[in-house]
Amino acid sequence: MKKILLIFLLLGTLVFGEILVGKVIKVYDGDTITILVDGKKEKIRFFGIDAPEMKQNYGVESRNFVRSKIMGKKVKVKIVNTDKYGRKVGKIYYSNNRYLNLECVKTGNAWWYEYYAKKEYDLKLAQEQARRSRKGLWREKNPVNPYKWRKNKK
Repeated sequence: MKKILLIFLLLGTLVFGEILVGKVIKVYDGDTITILVDGKKEKIRFFGIDAPEMKQNYGVESRNFVRSKIMGKKVKVKIVNTDKYGRKVGKIYYSNNRYLNLECVKTGNAWWYEYYAKKEYDLKLAQEQARRSRKGLWREKNPVNPYKWRKNKK
């Protein structure tokens, strides 16, 4: 039993403690990118945030914010897990270790995805500050959480 547990822990560390470094070759929206790592494409979903969908209010602005920061540039991704679509989910760092997920929330370009990142208090605080300051999507009178927006479209 101890051997099985040890193997499980080691495998989990390999997959979820993984760090990828690659060039951003596509920005789909404000929370999903593709990077090129050693000639292999990796689709990455940002951990802890949920950006407006492209057809949702502020979706284009959110994507353009991410593009302006990292398109064509080298990023480091700390993998946290894998989502139900098989995408790696991670924390994105660029230019001298700047944490892009946090920047997206601070500037009002994404919501803190509380359901998946309850303990990410830096994201929670950033959202509270962006909301109070009416930054980005918080300029709208009644911004709609992307999760609710997607649910209503089904």
